[in-house]
Amino acid sequence: MDKQITVYIVEDNDVYAKSLKSFLFSRFPRIETKIFPIGETFLLKLNQNPDVVIMDYYLNSNFGEAQNGIEIIKNIKILNPKTNIIVLSSQENYEVVLAAIKEYGCFYVQKEEGAFDKVAQLIKNFNFKDKTAWDII
Repeated sequence: MDKQITVYIVEDNDVYAKSLKSFLFSRFPRIETKIFPIGETFLLKLNQNPDVVIMDYYLNSNFGEAQNGIEIIKNIKILNPKTNIIVLSSQENYEVVLAAIKEYGCFYVQKEEGAFDKVAQLIKNFNFKDKTAWDII
């Protein structure tokens, strides 16, 4: 990947977010990442147009009043509908997963062994020339 890409990680688990950031840097040396512990903070920076947003569903473990991932995704799609989103979550509720994929055009990766590799593969296959198109694995 020749172009520098910007990835915003919206994750309330600081250790997990930093691990993901480090992993992505090891795979993509020309990557810029920023971490946001809650979606509301991230939304203030959405105008910087990241190439990819990696978003957890549960964002209130440390911040009880924080909105969940689907609520943030709704706001993202209103403010910047072409933002590409990967939901990286332990969420197993089929309805939530389906809403993320079907209603909002997000990719979904389950937090489990190999999840970081799956996220990296999605980023690798992303067509950055046309920010609305994904090359499906």
